[in-house]
Amino acid sequence: MFDKINKLLSAEIPENEYPRQEKKFWKFWLVMFFMNLSIVVIVAKLFFVQVIDRDKYIKISKKQHESMIELPAHRGIIYDRNKKILATNINSISIAVDPVLIEKKQELINIISEGLNYNRSSIEKKVNDKSRRFTWLARGVLPHKIEGVFSLKDRGLILVEEPKRYYPYGEAGAQVIGFTNIDNAGIGGIELQFDDQLKGNDGYVIMRKDGHQNLHETPELPRIEPEDGNSVELTLDIDLQRIVQFELEKGIEWSEAAGGTVIAVEVKTGEILAIASYPFFDPNRRETIKSVNTRLRALTDEYAPGSTFKIVTASAAFEEDIIEEDDSLYGYNGQMVFNWGTIRDVHPLGPTNFREATWQSSNIVYANLANEIEDRKFFSYVRNFGFGNKLDIDLPGEIPGKLKKPENFNNSSKRYMGHGYDFTATALQVVSAYATIANGGELMQPHILRKIINEEEVLEERKPTRIRRVISNKTADRISELFVGVVDSGSGKRAKIEELKIVGKTGTSQKIGPNGRYSKSDYIASFCGYYPANEPEIAMIVIIDRPRKSIYGGVNAAPVFKRITESWVQASGIGDNEIEIASVDSLILPDFTGIKLKRAKEIASDLDLELQTNYDNGIVFYQKPDPGQKVKRDSKVMLTLMGVDEDFKPGKLDLRGMPLRNALNMLHTYGIRTEVVGKGKISKQYWKKDSKGMICKLVCS
Repeated sequence: MFDKINKLLSAEIPENEYPRQEKKFWKFWLVMFFMNLSIVVIVAKLFFVQVIDRDKYIKISKKQHESMIELPAHRGIIYDRNKKILATNINSISIAVDPVLIEKKQELINIISEGLNYNRSSIEKKVNDKSRRFTWLARGVLPHKIEGVFSLKDRGLILVEEPKRYYPYGEAGAQVIGFTNIDNAGIGGIELQFDDQLKGNDGYVIMRKDGHQNLHETPELPRIEPEDGNSVELTLDIDLQRIVQFELEKGIEWSEAAGGTVIAVEVKTGEILAIASYPFFDPNRRETIKSVNTRLRALTDEYAPGSTFKIVTASAAFEEDIIEEDDSLYGYNGQMVFNWGTIRDVHPLGPTNFREATWQSSNIVYANLANEIEDRKFFSYVRNFGFGNKLDIDLPGEIPGKLKKPENFNNSSKRYMGHGYDFTATALQVVSAYATIANGGELMQPHILRKIINEEEVLEERKPTRIRRVISNKTADRISELFVGVVDSGSGKRAKIEELKIVGKTGTSQKIGPNGRYSKSDYIASFCGYYPANEPEIAMIVIIDRPRKSIYGGVNAAPVFKRITESWVQASGIGDNEIEIASVDSLILPDFTGIKLKRAKEIASDLDLELQTNYDNGIVFYQKPDPGQKVKRDSKVMLTLMGVDEDFKPGKLDLRGMPLRNALNMLHTYGIRTEVVGKGKISKQYWKKDSKGMICKLVCS
């Protein structure tokens, strides 16, 4: 049997037998080829994933399982010269949604549209737009406005706590301080100029996502803490700034003008104490801000300074010994005609002297005086006073103005320049020229920054910087003596204050139109001056743009200068207005009402008076004995104070019987706007409220 089987196995198989077995063998190899090819592709793909593109896929994995949460840094604080906070940070809530996951849509829409007065249809559109997984609905919202959102438990709701910039004084100083955008980046003013110092460095934390997309912080994942920004201290005095803005707005309303500008400078240091341009804006209300209102027009707008420039012409003439105060001159009876044009005076003069011509602001006399100075010398004086160049103040937007070079002068150039035409300047340049004379002839670098600080140390301190000497101290004294008469007896009489000697000059100039030509209908009214005349401390310029009631600087700008000065002197006790120390055992009791306790103590110390108060800090509301009474030295004076830090309630502030300027100072301290009827002491007062806050109407008799 086995032999048969062996024969069968060893027998040859015909070629045409079993043809299907050969085809199956071919398919086997084909399958093996594709299997091996697949293995090669998989290995190659793994090589690319794990070696070549390793970092790419690690990032994708982290994105799915980890999330980086930004930890925003707090911007540095902005202070005024007395460490009052001008810009700070408050906590706010920003609301976002994941439209795919959000469930309580209507509740959320109601809270935002009603609590924040947002457009309902716009919010609905964002909430229902599932093409995006993250959508902001509101940014930088104060928590009390959206209390209902915190009780919503919805995995599609995203609440982010963010620092928000807050400006405690609102409109006061806003153009200097600037503001920030929704992402807390500086826009304009100090916020922009020192953004690198203020913004700090943001931090972050990496958090792990669970299966429900909830975030959890774990120790093994990195966390970088934010570095808060540095703070800055300015030369600005916010109390003076508020007075400036209040009086500027009131003056513009009276003049029916389009706008205005004020700058106040400390003459010995070049420090800017106040700077404002009307219209103002509130940096806390970003949605209402118009870019045109954010400009610091004192730096960005040029104009023909007109007669305020005559102080420079007089300085050059004195320095060159061309003129004396009593020199006889001729005023051409108010009109001088040349082949190149006509110069006119508002107050016609015939035979006169230089002193009287200055007091009456004679354009003709100053045109002829400037023409007597050699071209290059005159140009040199004008340039050295700071015209035609930037003064490099540490604020954005300054322009140099336009000033012809001597080689471009013609027969009329110096004559027109002598009384403030045929060139352009900024308000900063004009007030700096006055500050130079007030400082004995030395031009100081104008600046707004005092210090850059952090919590531990002063990082940078800006010292007063002398640029150059322009005129001699003797010439500066002569100018002060001459231009005091402009305020006492001449065109600037509306700036006169009995207790305080002011050096100043009015200006009325045609406004330069868009075509570069002088307008026949629009004017700039201005007044620039400094005080006290004997020991100058403050230089200030007031500009009223396109007044309608009257075009003259003496009518529009000088009264504003006076009111600002009166309020500021009353608040700070500058110069001649300080209480004189009596030389006998008795004295007349000063009026302490409306001033700060610190200042009251200084005055009392000078007069050997003892003060008793109900608070350790505040504004003097009432005193006993009454002001004006004769008392002995070492007398006790009872002062009732209104605490500065307590909540202000209009009903508890009774101003009746108080002198008007004292009452105005007190109301300014609390940021209360006023309406005044009459002069003298307050006989009646009324309170009312509008969209901007409280208004106190004072009736005086």
